[in-house]
Amino acid sequence: MEMSPSKALPDHGPEKKDDGLASSGWRPIHYLGSKLRVLRTVQEAIDSVSSSGSAACDLFAGSGTVSAWLAQSRPVTSVDIQEYSRVICGALLNPVELPIPMVRENLSKALDISKASGGLRSAMPMIELEEKLLRRAADGDPEGLASLIEAGPILTSCADRSGSEIGRALLECRRRLDEPINKDPRSTMALRHFGGVYFSYRQAAELDAILDAANHAPLEQRVVLVAAALATASEIVNTVGKQFAQPLRPRDKHGQVKKSLYSQSARDRYKSTFEIYLLNLEKFLNLKASKFDNRAIRSDYSDFLSSPEFHESVVYADPPYTRDHYSRFYHVLETLALRDDPKISTNTAHGKTGPSRGVYRMDRHQSPFCIRSQAPLAFEKLFSKVAERRVPLVLSYSPYASEKNAHPRVMTIDQIRSIATSFFASVDVESVGEFSHSRLNRTDLNKEVSFDAEYLFVCR
Repeated sequence: MEMSPSKALPDHGPEKKDDGLASSGWRPIHYLGSKLRVLRTVQEAIDSVSSSGSAACDLFAGSGTVSAWLAQSRPVTSVDIQEYSRVICGALLNPVELPIPMVRENLSKALDISKASGGLRSAMPMIELEEKLLRRAADGDPEGLASLIEAGPILTSCADRSGSEIGRALLECRRRLDEPINKDPRSTMALRHFGGVYFSYRQAAELDAILDAANHAPLEQRVVLVAAALATASEIVNTVGKQFAQPLRPRDKHGQVKKSLYSQSARDRYKSTFEIYLLNLEKFLNLKASKFDNRAIRSDYSDFLSSPEFHESVVYADPPYTRDHYSRFYHVLETLALRDDPKISTNTAHGKTGPSRGVYRMDRHQSPFCIRSQAPLAFEKLFSKVAERRVPLVLSYSPYASEKNAHPRVMTIDQIRSIATSFFASVDVESVGEFSHSRLNRTDLNKEVSFDAEYLFVCR
């Protein structure tokens, strides 16, 4: 059943201004290794090596929880090489005021255009088919739904060659997308890349409409509007664990459709994109503005530390811990933030090469901190560049508890300490106490939890 504009764009009353992201327990996106539970400990370590109110640099800022927390007491520059992080941190660090009625009006216009001649009109054959197959699955026949999910995204699917029910709908959808009015690939990017895979086809087309409205807004409003779209994507994504590493696998290893497929799919694919978007937008708008001048910058950590833009008095760094590149878990958010049309990476299996099942970007960032052979040099570069600035460094890292069969870390605590002492006169290593990180999506890939899961290197 199609959602009416009034239901899609609900009106919410004003909420109380939030005096701090962490105090409300809200984080904009689901994030691996989030520091939400150890913010006070991180702040205490930073306060111990820098004067009150002095400027801090949050390298590898990620979802921005540390940046937002520190901005309550000092100026903050958040730095991350990913665009989605810059957008989210920008919205957290520098809240803006926006009249919700105006946002609702602009969204309604974008929705009307999308229905009349844009993404929603183009996607309608796939939307109607998906909703029909979901109903069939609810009635006990999930085979069609499984086949639809396996078909992959509109961008790379070969199902249109099969002459099947899915193939015919896909062919008509592609014909509509090829019409001159859809010549700008950005206007249907989420639909073509991620519809049916990470989101329902309707949700993907609605995300495109939201991003279109955001990118037509004044420049000073754009960051928070896009940030709310990223938070919405993180909430409605249809995967286990709410990450973007892998779409659902509808069948077991024997080729049988999983009994949980309908419940797993319906749990997220029926969510209202616009209702969740407006709720997330209000959360951003209701954050209390910092009294300091804060910045969110997209940059490689090494480039920023060498940049003339660096003028901070203390650096906090939270580099990746494992061989799992973070960009693999957030590539969808990166594409939504950039709103580009990236090439899709390929995989070769059983002698056949095809598009990656996760629809990964070809240019997905590969962090040297996640590569065992490159990590020592990356840490050396980090320590040396901060030391050259003659400012203290607080670094987070999670140890590898081999006796607990924990998920392997790239470096050991002793290895990092050894490198740090080459550049700093004093290096203290402190445990933050009992704490466990988010685990991987599949339970069979999970390792035993290590509760002593975070250490701080305090380097002077």
